[in-house]
Amino acid sequence: MFGALALVPLIAVTVIVSTFVSRDQTVRVDGRLGAAIGSGVDTYHALLNAVGVRARTLAARPDVQRALAGHGDPATVVALHPRMQLKVHGRVIAGVAPSGPAWRAHVQVGPASVGREVVVWQPLGPTFMATIATQYSHVPGVELDLIAGHRVIAGTGGATGSESGLRVGRIGNATVAGVDVRGQMAAVDSAQGGPVYLAATYPSSTLSDAIDSRRLRLLVPVLIVGGLLTLLAVVAARRISRSLTELAVRARSLLRTGTGTGGGDELSELGAVIDHMSTELTTRVDELEAERTRVKETLQRYGATLAATHDLDALVGAVLDTAVQATRARGGRLLLYEPLTGEAVERARIGTALGSRADLPMVVSAGSGIEGLALAEMAPRSEQTPRAVLAAPIVREDELLGLVTVVDPQDGAFEGGDVEALAGLAAQAGVAIENARLHEVVEQQAVTDALTGLANRRQFYDVLGREFERAQRFDQQIGLILFDIDDFKQVNDTLGHLAGDVVLHAVSETLLELIREIDLAARYGGEEFAVLLPQTGLEGAVNLAHRLRLAVEEREIVFAGAPVTGITASFGVSAGPEEGTTQIDLVAAADAALYRAKRSGKNQVVPE
Repeated sequence: MFGALALVPLIAVTVIVSTFVSRDQTVRVDGRLGAAIGSGVDTYHALLNAVGVRARTLAARPDVQRALAGHGDPATVVALHPRMQLKVHGRVIAGVAPSGPAWRAHVQVGPASVGREVVVWQPLGPTFMATIATQYSHVPGVELDLIAGHRVIAGTGGATGSESGLRVGRIGNATVAGVDVRGQMAAVDSAQGGPVYLAATYPSSTLSDAIDSRRLRLLVPVLIVGGLLTLLAVVAARRISRSLTELAVRARSLLRTGTGTGGGDELSELGAVIDHMSTELTTRVDELEAERTRVKETLQRYGATLAATHDLDALVGAVLDTAVQATRARGGRLLLYEPLTGEAVERARIGTALGSRADLPMVVSAGSGIEGLALAEMAPRSEQTPRAVLAAPIVREDELLGLVTVVDPQDGAFEGGDVEALAGLAAQAGVAIENARLHEVVEQQAVTDALTGLANRRQFYDVLGREFERAQRFDQQIGLILFDIDDFKQVNDTLGHLAGDVVLHAVSETLLELIREIDLAARYGGEEFAVLLPQTGLEGAVNLAHRLRLAVEEREIVFAGAPVTGITASFGVSAGPEEGTTQIDLVAAADAALYRAKRSGKNQVVPE
């Protein structure tokens, strides 16, 4: 009986710990699935963005534009650029759309009225999935699958077949290609044939094996402790039996004499010990649960932040804050690597890292100090003296992007788990930083003329609107110069379009050499340029136009080893705003002045 009483609490503890182990392993796997799906979706969208960039690049190619305009062989052009289609008014004139699920990027070439379009296809199959597998931050044990129409069409593990049970945004048990898994999926896009999903899965059998293994490791010591307690209970039972016998004798004696003495309650003492042990274990379980919840919430916020922002400064702050929290550090900093100098330059620092310029300099050279070693070796490095420091490089596809460093851990020293956590965060940061930089490139391409590097017409009108409104608000002047290269068609007809491109580039360089930082130079269209001059009246704009006219005329331009001579330009100048006028009136005035300069003999400056 006493042995059974000793074993009951142990059995209860075993059940509690077993349940905890199962939940702990499941939460760990769920955390891996969340990290994998976040990284996979980021990589998926980055690859599709690259397809969009390729489509815009192809649409800007002269041979593609000639083929669309009917001046070249479309089939020959398409043969040079796989997965491309050329369309005119919705009709395919060259190229074939892939069969099966595929994503497309299309770019209109020229005005909408001509109906010319370049389409670049990205088949969503095994080849595309293999590219994702080489670029996303791989999480051990987790596979990524592309799903269309409730079927796996490609996966990092090579599996294909039907799926059931997977839900968007929810982790649960499912069956994929005949295998029971724990998984989650996310809607990534709508492609040819319907919506496409990206799923992260973890084999249920592997999860069950891990749970059983941990339970077994806990069961052996519990059984040993149970045996010892049972032996102690038997010994205690004998002692208690003797005490009860003595108590019975004394009770009978008390009935006769009316006096006696009390004894100690050993059962009560044993019960108190077991209660204390149960309380301690429950407290520890609660602490572990709270810690696991904190880490999971931190990783979820981190993944959401990385996926949502293309602002590099906001991204740096989110990565650094999460790294400090995940490693229980008191401070840290993040540096971005400059390949041209071979140095990493600090971008942000927080906590106890503030003010530490001696051991944490603003610029770190590869190989210099603990951080320099992490850069040179592209692997995490740590030291405990004279100060606890842990540094992990931010690497993306063997390209060094930066370094994240944490200092002064709350527990006094960094451990192996901290190194693993920081390295994992740095890997995800690499994907996000690369995406942010690609986003900046795409944004810049959207407002920049590809040939001259000047602002394009769209950017010109955006800036003109803001500057015109500012000039009206603060009662200032704004100048505008429109100029056109004289007889530019003759250059193209006699020397070829490549020579024309050289002339346009040379005129653009001349323009950039003479304007201020606050001015905006734009390619307005063809061989026509625009210069926006904030805080400048008509006189100042005319003076700059005269300097530009002379500089263009005197510019030495060489094409194919021979000089290109006779390049001049005509200029129209206006200024405003005047009462009751708009920005369109400013452009119209400069345009009218430009045409007067053309009609009056060219190579001259005419104010409004």
